[in-house]
This record gives sequence, structure tokens and C-alpha cells, in this order.
Amino acid sequence: MAVRALLPLAAVALFLAAGSGLAELLPNLRRKPLVRRLAYAYLLGVAWVAGGLWALSHFAAVPLRRPAILALAAAPVLAGAVSYLWRRGWSRRRRPRLPWRLRLLIFLAAAVGGFLALGLFAEALTNPPTDWDGRMTWSAQARYLRAAGTVDAEILQRKRWYVDHPRYPPLLPLAQAAAMELLGSGEDAAVYRPLYAAFFPVFLLLAYDGARRWVGRRPAAWTALAAAVVPFLSLDREGGAAGEYSDLPLACFYGAALLLLLKARPRAADGIAAGLLLGAALLTKNEGVLLAGFALAIAFGTILWRRRSARTGRRLAPVALAALLALAAFALLASWRAGIPNRFDEEYAKRLADLWPAAWERLPLLVPPILGKMIAWRDWTLFWWMLPVIFLAGRRGLVRGVSLPLAAAAAAPLAIGWGAYLVHWNPVYLISVTWNRLLLQGSVPLLVLLAMALAGCLPRE
Repeated sequence: MAVRALLPLAAVALFLAAGSGLAELLPNLRRKPLVRRLAYAYLLGVAWVAGGLWALSHFAAVPLRRPAILALAAAPVLAGAVSYLWRRGWSRRRRPRLPWRLRLLIFLAAAVGGFLALGLFAEALTNPPTDWDGRMTWSAQARYLRAAGTVDAEILQRKRWYVDHPRYPPLLPLAQAAAMELLGSGEDAAVYRPLYAAFFPVFLLLAYDGARRWVGRRPAAWTALAAAVVPFLSLDREGGAAGEYSDLPLACFYGAALLLLLKARPRAADGIAAGLLLGAALLTKNEGVLLAGFALAIAFGTILWRRRSARTGRRLAPVALAALLALAAFALLASWRAGIPNRFDEEYAKRLADLWPAAWERLPLLVPPILGKMIAWRDWTLFWWMLPVIFLAGRRGLVRGVSLPLAAAAAAPLAIGWGAYLVHWNPVYLISVTWNRLLLQGSVPLLVLLAMALAGCLPRE
């Protein structure tokens, strides 16, 4: 009975195995410590399997069934195994012994994050979904696609059928459908829920990994611990890790790609991984297209802004490679959408002409509800109260050449949200249901910035 209850974790293992094979083929990811490597591997696995199913179904009419799912997952696993054997295994590097206080802090951060992650998995394995978008959008789309056996389901392509947001990017519904098909579950089974719960530990590990790179272990551990205990991030069902919203996956795809592209010396492997992740981002949500464009523009601008050298062209090459892969994903999205008439959608793009006139009229209406969401104790406790204080006190810890790109990346989802609020017919309501989720989408670069500020506040050891 206990083994049967844990069967839904097999889908998580499938994505993790596929992504681990890809990570083995990418040297810079392969060299990361195991736990942090697994965070990137899970994201790559979801991008590879769900994105591959989308492309094979749309362009080659391959059915969304178990043989295609297993074949897509097996390909990188076999390639990674061959690479591993070719290198004749791996040798453990001797790690320096850390001070006991630092070891205790890292253990505390890992224990708190792990405890909350286990709680999320336990809840996902035992309860049905109760969030709005998880039931209205993602689960409904997953059922349509699985029943039709194709990403080009007739119900999406016939205008007479009522479907909410029929042109919404279905990467996460495809992952859900793959999990349900893999386990042979009924259409009402919630075996896909652990897929969403797995993004929470991935999110914490990404924040730790980025902070660890630029400012060291101690600020990184404090930052991961702070993120773990923010209620909205870990416990909220309407956008946080406890629900089936797509904002946390989008935050992970977008944040992980940024961390790879903003390295001092990005390599081709970083560009490939970042391209796959940005492709997944734009196939996850409508705003993912804009965020992928922001990420690439920030990466290009950062490299060009740094001191010119003979290696500038070499450093631009990985970003260009990521842009090509993201462009391929966008072409897939555009081709899929071409056969789907849009209906029952807000259609923000058609309202952009009203953006500037509405800006001055609505600005006074937007600030109070936005501030109200950020100071709500139930969602954020003291997080947004303390953030300005920490940044002011630790401003000397901000890393030159990286802080500004990270700040721009954290602000990008908020800028997209402001544009939507300025043209929406009920912006106050829209703020109440989306502002926290937009903050989440840009939270990985924001948390790395927080770690830098903490490094400026903490005494040196």
C-alpha cells in the first residue's frame, strides 16, 4: 500500500533522470555538487520531455502515449551513461572543512527547506488539487491533450467549443499528461501533483547556487533559509508551491537561465542549457515570451557593457546559442497557435494602444493595492519590510557588473504586470490575484541580490 501511494513520484524520477542525462553532457553543470546539479537536471528534464512531446506531436503527429514518453526520457539517459563511462567515472574532490558555525547554518537551511519540501510532497500525494488555475486551466488542458493523444486537440481548434485560454502555452499540461499516461491513471487522478511540489526545492537550490557563486556560502545559506520560511512561497495554493500554478515553474526556468547566462565566462554548454530553459519559460506562460526576451537582452547588454576585450565575441557566442534555441521554441509556439482560434481570453495585446493614456489616470489606483499585497503578514510576514533596510545597510556588498542586471531581471515581471494593469478593465482585482505571482516570477535574481546585501551586512570570517 505504501509503495502504491508513492507511485506518483515515478514521474518526478522520470524527468529527473532525463535531465541528469542532459546535465552529464554539459560540463559546467556536470561539475556542480550533486544536489545543486539535480535542481538544474529537473528543470532540463521537464523542458526536454514535455517540450519534445510538444514538437513530436505537432510536427510529426507522434501520439502522446507511453512509448514516446519513455523514448524521449531514455535518449538523454543513455547518452549521459555513455558520456559517464567514456570519462571512466568521476573523482571526488576533497572539500575544505568549514567552520562549525557555517556548517550548522547550512544544515539548518537544508533542514528547514527539506522539511517544508517533504510536507509539500506528502500533501501532494494525499490530497486532490484545490487551487483555481490548477483545476480551471492546467488540469483541463492536460485532459484534453491526453484524451486526444495530440497537442493539436480538436477541442482547441474548433471555435464553437468553450475553452478558457485555448492558446495558452501547454508545457506544464503536457508534463501532467505525461505523468498520467506513464502511470496509467484515470482522468480525475491527481498523480501529477508531485511534479509541481518538486519545483519548491529546485527554487531554493537555485537561489543558493546563484548566491554561493558570487558571495559565498554564509549569505547564500541565510538567503535560502529566508526564502524557505516566506509563507507565500512555500504554503500558498494560489500561486505558491502548494498549488498547481505555473508561476513557480516559470520563476525556476527564468531564474536558472539567467544564472547561467550571467556567469563571468559563459561557455557553449551554458548557452545550450540556458536556451533549453528559456524555451521552457516561453512555453510555460504567456509572459514567458517577454521574460525570455528580457533575459537575453540583459545577458547581451551585460557582456557588451563590461570592459571590451578580445574575448567579448567568445562570451557573446553562448548567449547567441541560447537565443537560437529560444527562437526555435518560439517558432514551435507560433506554429501551434496558428491553428487555434483565440477566444475567452483577455487579449492584452489589442489594448496596448490605451497604455499611455491610461497610465496617468490609473497610477493612483494601483499603488495602494500593490503595497497592501506586499505588507500582508499572511503572505510575506516582514520580508518586504526588511528588504529595503538590508539593501541600504549592505549596499557595499553588491557585486559590480552583476547587481544591475539582476535587479533588471527581478523587475521585468513587474513591468509586464504594470502594463497589464494599465489596460485591464478591473486592475484592482487583477492586482489582488496576480501581484504576488509576479513577485515570485522574478524572485530568483532578487534573492541573489539579497544575498549580496547580506554579505555586506555580515562580519567577515
